[in-house]
Amino acid sequence: MSQTLRTLGAGALGALIVAIAALSVRSGPVSGAPAAGTEPPIHSITVSASGKVTVVPDVARVNVGVTLSKPTVKAAREAGAKAMTDIIAAVKALGIDEKDIRTTNVSLYPQYSNGSPAKVVGYQISEQIQVTVRDLDKAGDVVDVATAKGATDVSGISFELADPAKAQDEARAAAVTAARASAQAMATAGKVSLGAVISITDASPASPIYYGGYMDSKAAGAPEVATPVQPGTQDMNAMVTVVFEID
Repeated sequence: MSQTLRTLGAGALGALIVAIAALSVRSGPVSGAPAAGTEPPIHSITVSASGKVTVVPDVARVNVGVTLSKPTVKAAREAGAKAMTDIIAAVKALGIDEKDIRTTNVSLYPQYSNGSPAKVVGYQISEQIQVTVRDLDKAGDVVDVATAKGATDVSGISFELADPAKAQDEARAAAVTAARASAQAMATAGKVSLGAVISITDASPASPIYYGGYMDSKAAGAPEVATPVQPGTQDMNAMVTVVFEID
């Protein structure tokens, strides 16, 4: 009987050693690893990595408009309408498609005297449009012709990609490549073999839009020199978490 117990005890001890050995292969906690309840298989490595591609924007959005004050509502409305009609016509003459010219604001407010009681002494109208420029060489021209035709406000310019998905996918691919390199280094250090991908989780940030500053052109008139516009570059970033099998 004692021999049997010794045999059973040895078997249990052997099973325990095997279980401990199996658990020892598992990598420690890694930032970005799956939450509790969705744990990866024991024989795995979980790696988080980032990827980046640098691109040149190919679309600009220019915001221009007019702000005028007149003694009556009718005079303010007519002055604003004429100015915006001239501005839009000049922008179209550059080859900008009508669908790329969008009204973003029309507002009309009374203006009051400083006396007491305050009295209405006039009306201020403001109209703004956003022009989508697909040929960046014309972005500065939009500012120039708009101010030449009466625009009093140039309220900023933004740059973006016409097809951001392509650049974002390239950044994701770079992130996965970086994750594999990190996992391979860990596997080599741990004297195990890196196997197939078990899962990939995308945690990429939203695509960026780069904005230019505000320019007040109320006294600008027709420019003597062309307005330079530089789109610069943008970084498209991606973050992934990859789980690899190990042997």
